[in-house]
Amino acid sequence: MPSDPVQAGREAIRQGAAFDRPFVLSNLAATAIGCAGLIGDSSATIIGAMLIATLMGPILGVGLALVDADNRLLRRSLTALVGGALLVLATGVAVGSIAPDTGPTAEMLARTSPRLLDLIVALASGAICAYAVASPRLSAAIVGVSIAVALVPPLANAGILAARGQWGLAQGAALLVFVNVVAIQVGASVSLWLCGYRGSSRQGRAGPVAVLRREAVSLAVLIGLVATLGVHGVRLTAEQRYETGVRQALQEALAGRPDARLNEVAFASEGGRAVVTAVVRSPARFTPAELGAIGQRLPRAPNGSAPQLRVRHVDVEVVAEGR
Repeated sequence: MPSDPVQAGREAIRQGAAFDRPFVLSNLAATAIGCAGLIGDSSATIIGAMLIATLMGPILGVGLALVDADNRLLRRSLTALVGGALLVLATGVAVGSIAPDTGPTAEMLARTSPRLLDLIVALASGAICAYAVASPRLSAAIVGVSIAVALVPPLANAGILAARGQWGLAQGAALLVFVNVVAIQVGASVSLWLCGYRGSSRQGRAGPVAVLRREAVSLAVLIGLVATLGVHGVRLTAEQRYETGVRQALQEALAGRPDARLNEVAFASEGGRAVVTAVVRSPARFTPAELGAIGQRLPRAPNGSAPQLRVRHVDVEVVAEGR
């Protein structure tokens, strides 16, 4: 083993970026376990898949290749990353084709909508994982990073959903993987450069400008993802605040009728106008005047329109104990 810590870290990353038998077997096993956890809705099983997956290795290899200006390592790492991703995706498709379709589980749905928070976690995880490789004392931190930002479960999830024809959810899962890969690579490159990985003596030292030039594509994609997920996050927060406000307004409106119960609230849009459908159980129907008064209390939708209230009434018979 090289005595130089930096050279030792390079060697460790190069070995982890190889598309070899251990890499293939570990990712196959991780995918099988991850698929079982996704379909069985078991978070503990999915964590087990996270621990044995090795897709992080090629991403670190890409990060090192960019800061070291090592084109050979870059080609090798990209080959392993693409090959490993296709392997996981194909296995997910196979499992989704033969497993009974009981609908998306909670664990599957949780991996279909990337958020800005996911990108931030992946960015930090890539940085600490690279630092852990560069610092032998922190090697155990890689286990925690593997759990914090996982690649195999959402990628396997995309394969399962695609096999079942749920293309919208499959695209969301694939986008989550893409977000994680880009953020991990950028975080790893920054961490490695700060740790002294700036090209070998034979290749020459890579300065900040040279590294930024090689990272231009990754940084441009990352900035685009930050902007997109940020806008999506603001929109999602506004929608959640609106829905919470509507439910609170309905509950307050029903407070004067203790015999009425709000069972369900559904949100939709028709012709650009928000529509709120409330299912109410009550022994007496609401009059048009009462519905109009309740509708006036509802907050405006995120698009600025005043929501239209529709109430589905479910009759309830009140039976009192005879005396």
